[in-house]
Amino acid sequence: MIGLIVGKAMSGAFLAHGYQASRLIALNDDGVMVHAMGKAAAARVTLRSVEDLERLAADVPPMAYDIASYATLGLLWKLVDVASAEHPLVADLEHVRGALVAALDHIKTDPAADLRSRLGGVNRQASSRVREKLRAQW
Repeated sequence: MIGLIVGKAMSGAFLAHGYQASRLIALNDDGVMVHAMGKAAAARVTLRSVEDLERLAADVPPMAYDIASYATLGLLWKLVDVASAEHPLVADLEHVRGALVAALDHIKTDPAADLRSRLGGVNRQASSRVREKLRAQW
């Protein structure tokens, strides 16, 4: 299964279905984002203002809403540049189709077709260390 994020991917629906994809692809556009809940709700739950959350997101990428920050977590297989997610050009559609075909080819030829590659993100180093420590203990 290949996931294509073209807008706002949020909450349980994305967590339940999107993370099951063998490859996740997202459009590189300001309107594309991944988050567990809206900013106002997150501010209420964390007892912060929206402005405080945005400042925190500048230093803590997993708290950010933009797709570029999300990409640093290593969960995306590819970020596809487009002129506009809202109004795609013919070239945008061709880029996306090419990325989908490449993802399918990669799944077919990758001997490690599992999701281990997702642990290689710049901001997933702690996840890798935890896994190493757990393996050492077991």
